[in-house]
Amino acid sequence: MAYWRDEYEEKVSTPRKALDLVKPGTTIYISGGCSRPRVIVEHLLKKRNFHDNRICTPFTFMPSPFFEPDVMKKFRINSFYMDSEVERGVMNGHSDYTPIYTSELPYMFRTGRIKLDVAIIQVSPPDLHGFCSLGTSVDITKSAVESADVVIAEVNRQMPRTLGDSFIHTSQIDQLIEVDYPVDHALDDEGIDPETVKSIARNAAKLVQDGATIQIGTGMLPDAILSEFKDKKNLGVHTEMFSDGVMDLVKTGAINGSKKTIHPRKIVTSFVIGSAELMEFVDNNPSIEFHPSDYTNDITVIAKNNKMVAINTASVIDLTGQVLADRTGLESISNPGGMPDFIRGALSARGRTVIVMPSTTSDGHTSRIVSVVPKGAGVGAMREDIHYLVTEYGIAHLRGKTLAKRSLELINVAHPSFRERLLDQAVALGYLPEDQSRRSYRGLPYPEEFEQTLVFDGQTAVVRPLKPTDEDLVRELFYSFSSKTLQQRFMTTRVLQPREELMSQVNIDYDMSMAFGVFLVHGSMTELIAVCEYERNPKNSSAEVSFAVRDDWQGKGIGSYLVNLLVRVGKSRNIKTFTAEVLSTNVGMLHLFYRTGLDVSAKLEDDVYKVSFDLVKEEEKIKEAG
Repeated sequence: MAYWRDEYEEKVSTPRKALDLVKPGTTIYISGGCSRPRVIVEHLLKKRNFHDNRICTPFTFMPSPFFEPDVMKKFRINSFYMDSEVERGVMNGHSDYTPIYTSELPYMFRTGRIKLDVAIIQVSPPDLHGFCSLGTSVDITKSAVESADVVIAEVNRQMPRTLGDSFIHTSQIDQLIEVDYPVDHALDDEGIDPETVKSIARNAAKLVQDGATIQIGTGMLPDAILSEFKDKKNLGVHTEMFSDGVMDLVKTGAINGSKKTIHPRKIVTSFVIGSAELMEFVDNNPSIEFHPSDYTNDITVIAKNNKMVAINTASVIDLTGQVLADRTGLESISNPGGMPDFIRGALSARGRTVIVMPSTTSDGHTSRIVSVVPKGAGVGAMREDIHYLVTEYGIAHLRGKTLAKRSLELINVAHPSFRERLLDQAVALGYLPEDQSRRSYRGLPYPEEFEQTLVFDGQTAVVRPLKPTDEDLVRELFYSFSSKTLQQRFMTTRVLQPREELMSQVNIDYDMSMAFGVFLVHGSMTELIAVCEYERNPKNSSAEVSFAVRDDWQGKGIGSYLVNLLVRVGKSRNIKTFTAEVLSTNVGMLHLFYRTGLDVSAKLEDDVYKVSFDLVKEEEKIKEAG
């Protein structure tokens, strides 16, 4: 090693001379992403005397020259990742795709199960001791270098010197080509509507707590999700890849790794792709450790991270929760990449697994939530693996849910145009009963604007409209009521609530019918402590209202808040009169009505007050006074 400089000078070559080491019939590994050795590849593809050579390549994330017709006559491509170019090559019979977990590839190289004759890579200039960094892509490239018989490297002055298990010595390289060009790459926008992306990001951010360690990918959607983390604290990163979004959060202080239980205060990754600013950020940065994929994606390593949250994108999910991760929605091939590794690692860590995706394809014509997986499709994640699915319409909670409940959860976050069709398909498949209500999917969209976070008796509560997925919570609330509360609410001491009645409470059209719940959220557990509802009379502008508060939460301001909430919503929906039936002994409910300040009348009939209050009379008085 003392004389590495002399040896280095002897190895400096030209692309043409270096490629003389590549013989016909050999298998060539070419590093991908920002580390693609562009100068050597350009000469490789122009060289005339190649035939029957195979090229193994990982992710591309950029237009690839390997799939041009003339190139495919000389080379057969075997890709470990799927994108649109690989798809076309495979479907045309000119290329291969190897479905494999990313964490397994280094083992396959080292054992010769995937034999590599030549590795063509890109590295940073050597340091004082002759060590070059693999720069932006350590991933499977380090094991390729250690396994190939011949190593040819571009030494790029602009390749960042990344730290961690990212170094190879010049003695491991057979031929060197010195180059000088930028390695940054701008990711495309993936054709997703920006407003859709923002909505998905806001929803996904709700699932990441302060102090969590996250895994997330690259692209427009992952970076948008990361932008919603700017107010979070002490986040850590253990991921296969990242882009500019992680850098931005480090600069704001949201990511500092202080709560990580392995590699504290370090960002752990295997590759990066992004802007020139990102290249400067990772250069010689001791807070970022690059490791090979068999370490970053090792389930046992991932599981050592406390509060691990694996966030992955997907293309399709069926109503049972099976996930397809292929980028283009192929029916015969899928590309889970590192997703299964991180999902299994997060599960082992008792963390969270989150799938994010738009509810439809970019043209809006096809739902990404489907009744069944297309025939021949490859499943990237099993139905048991996924805790949450996030779309622009909300969060589907899948963990521990029956087929019926997860079907409703997924339908509830599908695009409204496809919900009733999906429900019909779920019924046909036997996931849901034939009498399942369709009312929620025939009315107005879910009114997200009515969601609020409030504090009652020192506890934070979420107040929002009820959804079809709240059926179990409403059921639990009913069976928590004392006989006194049952008598006051239902005017009977019955002990059963028929499912038909439950369905009518949560399957509302948000127009003729409206219902709100008050929810307490404790980690992954949610309880419902109060409900209110109105049902509009189709013949006039009146609506009947009802309220119920769990016994231990009565007298704490919830009932008063819900009465006034319904009044506000009723006015906005042009309801002129509310009616209610109240037992004469339920004095508290009567007082709540009178405290609204509205014109309330109550007529006693057979121990029951027939209550009516005018929602518009007070406003008319104000207008007259003005």
